[in-house]
Amino acid sequence: MESIKQRALVDREAPNRSTGIVNGQSSNILNWDDVRFPWAYPKYKVMLANFWTPFEINMSKDIKQFQALNDIEKEAFLKIIGLLALLDSIQSDYASKAADYLTDSSLNALMIMLAQQEVIHNHSYSYVLSSIVPKKKQDEVFEFWRTEPTLQKRNDFITDGYRNFTQESTVENFLKSIIYDVILEGLFFYSGFAFFYNLARNQKMVATSTMINYINRDEQIHVGLFEKIYKEVLNENPQHRTEDLDNFAIEIKEPQNWKSSGEDK
Repeated sequence: MESIKQRALVDREAPNRSTGIVNGQSSNILNWDDVRFPWAYPKYKVMLANFWTPFEINMSKDIKQFQALNDIEKEAFLKIIGLLALLDSIQSDYASKAADYLTDSSLNALMIMLAQQEVIHNHSYSYVLSSIVPKKKQDEVFEFWRTEPTLQKRNDFITDGYRNFTQESTVENFLKSIIYDVILEGLFFYSGFAFFYNLARNQKMVATSTMINYINRDEQIHVGLFEKIYKEVLNENPQHRTEDLDNFAIEIKEPQNWKSSGEDK
């Protein structure tokens, strides 16, 4: 398989405008008026305009409403927060690792912004939990990824997929890691968000739902960004547009295939 090389910190001999999305040449100097991909700057402006912080959200009503939820609602609320916390944590790290292999400095900048938004998302979960439950319970929720078998199974599916890329950095594994990313941000996140939207529809935990809506808006941009990168990599490296890759993308998105590498298919 074709290896993929990391972007140089500085390359005096290379042009500022990258010669390729991966395995290209670039000085690594970012000039937004001289970038390879015309969609990069508009994407940057949208991400910049979306900036928000958890402090903007008043949790006073949710503090009272959480106690009025039934036991099933409380359990689902906390376990889904635990799932999202793990996913956003690894997303910020994955984004930085993926950025290292993008030759284009404008895409590196977008990935840094993406990672920063994931950090804010994680802060949001801490903010919500610190508002509605004691510190001991908050700590327990952030351990669910270790202790809850269902969450562990779901999380291992993604982390195993990312690990293949970090351990063997090839163009093929990079493309596959993007497929895992889109499943995470396009399916796993949304399935968790739906619970909070359902609560809000019934006038419960509306402040939390507002925060989730902000996160949802960010994740839509993230999915679109990785879709662009995936397509550009294939456009510039058509030898990797294979039937095997297409079949992998089709099969892996099916829920019955959401298993870790340590499980039998």
